Amino acid sequence: MFDIGFSELTLIFVIGLVVLGPERLPKAARTVGYWMGRARSTFNHLRNELEREALNQDMRERMESQMREMGLDEDSIREARDNLLSEQEVARARRRPQTQEHEPLEHETLEHDTGDKPPPGAEHPESEKKSND
Repeated sequence: MFDIGFSELTLIFVIGLVVLGPERLPKAARTVGYWMGRARSTFNHLRNELEREALNQDMRERMESQMREMGLDEDSIREARDNLLSEQEVARARRRPQTQEHEPLEHETLEHDTGDKPPPGAEHPESEKKSND
C-alpha cells in the first residue's frame, strides 16, 4: 500500500516532536495508531465483502448458464413452483386415506377378542386346579 521507509518515519517523528512537543507526542502516536488500525480493519472487511460478492456473482452466472443448458428459465421454474401443492393441501391429502380406512388404535378395544386371554374377572384354569388339590 504505502511504501514508507525508515528515513521517512524518522522525518515524520522529528516533525511531530517539534510540532507537538514531548508531552503530547505519545498520546498523538497512540491515537494515530488506533485510527490506522481501524482504517486497516475497515479496508480488510470491505475487501472481504467485495471478494465474497464477486464469488456469489460468479456462482450465479454459472447457475444461470447451467439452467440455460438444461432448457430452464425463471418463468418455467416459477410456474412449476406455483403448480406445487401448498403445505395445507399436502397435509389434507395425507389425512384423507386415514379417515377412509379407520384402523383401531392400540388404546381402542375391540368388541370381540380372538386371543387366548380370558375375559376380565374370569379365573384361570390353572388357578382352579391348584385350589382343588
